[in-house]
Amino acid sequence: MNLIMFDMDGTLFRTETSFFPSVREFASRHAFPVPDEAFLRSFIGQSGSEWRAWLEQLQLGTPTQELASEFDLLEQEYVKTQGELYPGATDVLRALPLEGWKLGVCSNAPGWYPETILTKAGVRELFSVIRVPARPGQTKTMMLCDVWNELHPERCAMVGDRADDMQAAYAGGYFAIGAVYGWAPEELELADVRIHDIAEIPMALALHWLPGSEPEIARPPVSVAPARVVSAIPAPAIPEVPAPRSSAPRSPVAAPQVEEPLRAEPMVSVVMPEEAVVPVVDTPVSIPSVEATPPVHAPATVVEPVFPVQPVAPQVQWSQEPPSAEPSFTAPVKPVAMPPVLEPQRTKPEPVPPGPAEPALPPAERRSWNPFRRHEDRPR
Repeated sequence: MNLIMFDMDGTLFRTETSFFPSVREFASRHAFPVPDEAFLRSFIGQSGSEWRAWLEQLQLGTPTQELASEFDLLEQEYVKTQGELYPGATDVLRALPLEGWKLGVCSNAPGWYPETILTKAGVRELFSVIRVPARPGQTKTMMLCDVWNELHPERCAMVGDRADDMQAAYAGGYFAIGAVYGWAPEELELADVRIHDIAEIPMALALHWLPGSEPEIARPPVSVAPARVVSAIPAPAIPEVPAPRSSAPRSPVAAPQVEEPLRAEPMVSVVMPEEAVVPVVDTPVSIPSVEATPPVHAPATVVEPVFPVQPVAPQVQWSQEPPSAEPSFTAPVKPVAMPPVLEPQRTKPEPVPPGPAEPALPPAERRSWNPFRRHEDRPR
């Protein structure tokens, strides 16, 4: 069995059609100023204790219980003559039983209130459950739990427009539908879904319980591999640090190995101090277009270290400040041997392969406040 419970004021019934004119006539009878509508809103959907407390503060010279009974009779007349349900409510109430839903009412109002409203609207026979406070202090949470313990529905929902409606639904394990079109849309933080028109109730129920009815665009993907945007990130520039004057020239950072064509002439070695390692230059073995003897203008292959060193055009990229022509050190400094290069320097970040996608976690099961309810009986 599927059960859906409704609040009355601000959910099914337009309270302003009967409550506001009743207060205006009641004020004219007892000659006190008519409160504004913003003040009267605070009584809509609340228990009768707040209303009776306000009547007592008026000090009209009449017992409070007598004033409350007089107002109830006056409001009943306005409900019968001017009371209206929200547009489209009758159609929704007649369509839900055809889809297997049993209808009910849970309200803080006195018993005559929902009976009179539903009878005037012609839908009283559609409701099999009507719950109002049977004793002082009985809340909607208690009433919803009592209904569940009596009927044990497989699916249950509660529609309301106030905070006590959502709290009762959440505590009782009901699917909470918040009516934004009602009197307190700011109090619907605990709602599972919010509707802006009563005609949206069948769709809200279908999206919650029927599998496959939700549009695909509303479902987040279970696992999405992160897109690789490495190629779009520019390579970070390597700042050049000027070498100190009191030290040997810094060795250049090893660049990636690039195949170059063989040169026709041997590369000129850079003159280094005595203990420096002179690189060995391999000359081509046999090239038809090159003579066996080196050209006249080529320097000797091995040059004795003589200071000052004549500047040459080496293949090494020096820092912005060139070394001085004369050595500025007083003691011999051993050149720092270049450490072996294990791998070429990368010009851009290495893409990190995405890890395994985390599986989607099932929604947390709501536990009811009702101590007699078996939570495993409620399908998710």
